[in-house]
Amino acid sequence: MNYLESLIFEINKANFHFSCIAITKIDLESEILAEELEKYEQISNPRRKKEFQNVRYLRNLQIGKQAIRYDAIGKPNIKDKKIFISISHSKKFVAFAHDTSPLGIDIEELNPRILKVWSRYLHPEEFAIFDTTSIFDLTVAWTIKEALFKLNTKTGIDFKNDLRIKSKEGNTILCEMKSEDGFQTVKMETCAYKNLIISYNINQ
Repeated sequence: MNYLESLIFEINKANFHFSCIAITKIDLESEILAEELEKYEQISNPRRKKEFQNVRYLRNLQIGKQAIRYDAIGKPNIKDKKIFISISHSKKFVAFAHDTSPLGIDIEELNPRILKVWSRYLHPEEFAIFDTTSIFDLTVAWTIKEALFKLNTKTGIDFKNDLRIKSKEGNTILCEMKSEDGFQTVKMETCAYKNLIISYNINQ
C-alpha cells in the first residue's frame, strides 16, 4: 500500500501528529503484531477487521510497532507511558494520532441522520453556538464532544451536561469537561476535509 496515495489528511504540530486515511481493501494483516492477533481474530465484522488493520498501519508509520492495548474503560494506550494515542474511525476512514500529552481525536462524515439525534448531546446553552438545522454545525459539535470523551478518564460521562462547549472562535473551541477533579477547561480545534469533520484537543 502506498501511504501517500491513501493519505487524505495529516496534521503535524509540536509533538502532536495526526493522520487520516481512507480504509483500503488491501490486506494489511501483516501490520498487526503477534500480541494483537487474538483480539483481531475475535472480530467477525469484515469492515471492523479492515479498520483494525488500517489503524495498525498508521500506528506503525507514526510510532513504530508498539502494541495497542486497552484499559479497563476501553481507552487505547501503549506500553511507553511518554506517548499518548487516540483512534477514530468513520464508515470510510480511520485516523490515528499521538502526542506527549493526553489527547482525544474524532472524525465523522457528514450525514443527515444527525438531525434526528442532536438533542441527545447538545445542551440548550450551546444552541447559540451551533445552528441546530445545520448538518455541518451539528457534526462539528458531535466530533468535539467525542474527542472530549476520549480525552477524559472519568466514567459515566453525560455528553449533554458533562461535556460543554462554551465558545467558538473560528476553528478554535473553548470547552469544559467534567473530570475526577471537577470541571476543567479544554481547548479544541476542528477542521473539515471535503465531507469529513476532524476535531482534537490542543495541548498548551
